[in-house]
Amino acid sequence: MGKYFLDTVKKVIKTVDLIIEVVDARFPMDSRNFELERMITQLNKKFIVVINKADLVPEEFARFAAKRISEEVSCTYISSTERHGTRKLFDAINQLKRGDRVKIGVIGYPNVGKSMIINVLRGKHSAPTGSKPGITKSVQWIRISPDIMLYDTPGVVPLKGKKGAFLRGAIDVIKVQDIEQSVEEMLGEFIKKGVADKVEAKYGMPLTTPDGFLEAFAKKYNLLRKGGVADTERAARRIYHDWITGKIKLWWL
Repeated sequence: MGKYFLDTVKKVIKTVDLIIEVVDARFPMDSRNFELERMITQLNKKFIVVINKADLVPEEFARFAAKRISEEVSCTYISSTERHGTRKLFDAINQLKRGDRVKIGVIGYPNVGKSMIINVLRGKHSAPTGSKPGITKSVQWIRISPDIMLYDTPGVVPLKGKKGAFLRGAIDVIKVQDIEQSVEEMLGEFIKKGVADKVEAKYGMPLTTPDGFLEAFAKKYNLLRKGGVADTERAARRIYHDWITGKIKLWWL
């Protein structure tokens, strides 16, 4: 985790009374940051895990994931783009509020939709949003209501290095240098997690080996270099873009 981001998140956690950890509905457990959760607990702070982007998964899966996480910490799910689940989020906040006034902090990996959650809470677009990872660039206070202030922070850099960040969609596709290797590793993880069939359904082609899939993808979508050679770099960038923007419909706990 980058020192700047870690210091910023620590400041948020120490400043606020209640923390909202935003996770991605497609992989809710993998997008939790257990190191920060331990820090929150050690500081005797309360927190809510909010499963965002619920519109990208079947509702029964979102409900199942929320129930599983609720066994250890307060949790709810929401589709911030469709405003589904907003009331449950406010109910969860009200249940955990300390006193009449409360300061809330939002944390989470890039591209999980932290700014979208802020906009849902406030009721109008006040923080910049988008599918580009890390779009929120600086810390800011936002008033949600007379008794609730929200402290926004940039996305948290993953602790497990670039591979973990890539799988979570936490790296801007433009900034990835070894895009082919990274996408091959990502596709390999999809195979290991048993969700390769969802990728196959999206593109109408088998996913048996990651490198073979990239080459076949490039040829199918006419992404070719001179001489008809498959442009696997362009293929990898398109697949990763589809992943971070939610066009590849797959999920796991």
